[in-house]
Amino acid sequence: MATGNQISYLILNKALISEPILIFGSKQYDFDKENIKTSLERLGFKDITGIDIIEGEGVDHIVDITDINSDFIKNHTGHFSTVICMEVLTHVRNPFKAAESLALLLKKEGTAILSECYVRKITKMPLDLWRFTYDGTKELFSQLTFDDSKAMISLTREKNEKLLQLKYPLPQLLAQKHSDESGIGFLLRRIHRKFFADGIFKISRLLPETTIYSIAKKK
Repeated sequence: MATGNQISYLILNKALISEPILIFGSKQYDFDKENIKTSLERLGFKDITGIDIIEGEGVDHIVDITDINSDFIKNHTGHFSTVICMEVLTHVRNPFKAAESLALLLKKEGTAILSECYVRKITKMPLDLWRFTYDGTKELFSQLTFDDSKAMISLTREKNEKLLQLKYPLPQLLAQKHSDESGIGFLLRRIHRKFFADGIFKISRLLPETTIYSIAKKK
């Protein structure tokens, strides 16, 4: 799955991308708004490999990234200068093993470009298992060193997609009504925000769908 914000983050960090490039979860679906491989090619990159657990458009090798003993991982250990893994680990059964695989595939001084959902509705591609904070992503990739200045977020329910610097507290739902929100639900949410700031039903903050983007290096 590729989104406009993912492509924007890649463009923003183009200077950190070098070949050969590996894309985790590279299968292109009909509903994808963007294509990571095509976007990289437009930026001038050519040596790009895509792996996924499912065969399909954009997939060069079928690989279970949770199996660190797979032939692909054994044959490509330390091979890639850049590994891109965007909103993939939320769907794998063992994200720690997947993170270990990514680190194995990355060259020394190589760059990992990551994004993971923090708040999002349940999806089925084919499983939806995990959500990760920025600190949680760092824990997954404990072998890598993160550049906090590159960490960003996107709010996927905003009318205009854009990236924001990661800072705390994370943004609340904005004041306007969302397309998937009923009129009554919007009214009740406005009443809650105005008169029950300390939290009716023990709720003090409502978060929009949020994705966290980050950059890490292998030392």
